[in-house]
Amino acid sequence: MGREAKGQKDPLGSVATLPPIEARAHEPPPATGWPAVQRPGEPASDDVVMPSPETRWFDATAPDPAPTRGTGARRLWSIPLLVAALVVVATARSVMLRALLPVALVAAAVALLARGRRPLLPAAQASRRGLSLDGDQLQLRGKGGVGEHMLLTTRERFGVTLLATPRRDRIVALLSSSAGMSCVGASFDGPARRTFAALLDRASVVGSDEVGLEAIGPDGEPISLGPPVLAALLEELTLRSPGCLDRFLLTDARGATLILDSGELRAGGRVFDLTAPLEWRAFVFQEALGQAVAVYQGTWVRQGTSEIFLVCLLPAMTPALDGLGKSLGPLDRSALRDLRLMQGIPESPPPSDERVAIDRLLMVPIRSALDKAPRPAAQAPRARA
Repeated sequence: MGREAKGQKDPLGSVATLPPIEARAHEPPPATGWPAVQRPGEPASDDVVMPSPETRWFDATAPDPAPTRGTGARRLWSIPLLVAALVVVATARSVMLRALLPVALVAAAVALLARGRRPLLPAAQASRRGLSLDGDQLQLRGKGGVGEHMLLTTRERFGVTLLATPRRDRIVALLSSSAGMSCVGASFDGPARRTFAALLDRASVVGSDEVGLEAIGPDGEPISLGPPVLAALLEELTLRSPGCLDRFLLTDARGATLILDSGELRAGGRVFDLTAPLEWRAFVFQEALGQAVAVYQGTWVRQGTSEIFLVCLLPAMTPALDGLGKSLGPLDRSALRDLRLMQGIPESPPPSDERVAIDRLLMVPIRSALDKAPRPAAQAPRARA
């Protein structure tokens, strides 16, 4: 998608740079719930809060299976060895056999018992993988402490964009800053969805087939936290920068900024004030790429003399709204709204020089922010659940 076909222009124009992802994990979270509240004495502005000197750990290691048969089985195997040693002593005629074989059997039994008592904690600690928030740096630490990668620093402005599957059983936090973009995910079962309903309700819904929802790290493994751990990480980041959940910061291939920050959208060298009336609409179009035809989705935005087309490849077809609505509870009225924001009307391809290519995971969050902005009186009403 990012490369030009021979003899043709890049249909997207510029493409947002999304460097690889990385992360770390943490101790049991505080029982403060979600969303995080401002601590006494902290500034109410959106300025970055000075980092705490303590180190927070957010564990992303898959739980090891419970040792159901290990130690008990070793003890059972040691009993026949001791019995065999006594039988040999009582029945063997050879002096050599009576002296050496029982010693060997007893040694084997003792070795089994000693192995069963060996502590497993050091090995478990050595294999831990997760995110570490040390001072103002959030880093991914691989298993055994090997392969550290910095995701962001809380001294600089950063963004956290929450995305969820239509059924809210998977959520991903896109961390964006001057260091690039990384992803951290968590899966939610029924009880977890009820416990963290407020957190899930803040996430924009995207298609379940999106590769970004897998939150693959630079080591090729998913960065998957438990729901309480992810909630604790987001709470800590929100305390460091209260406006981070309404912000993302990227740079496109042309070097221009691509930023959504509370009341402002910057893209393609243009600035759109989300607190003032603006026009926007969602659309789809297709273009030939050699012998193939690519289908794109776009968002047209205009405010005053500024006009832009945000484009990306169209994802797989979204689930039918009627069938999905029957299985969703009141919590997911916002999910139905986001699914409607994914819809677009067919149009002709926009001018190439006015396009800005974005990662398609960001299309719904951008449309959601535009949908909350004031509209000119003549434009269509907002999307509703």
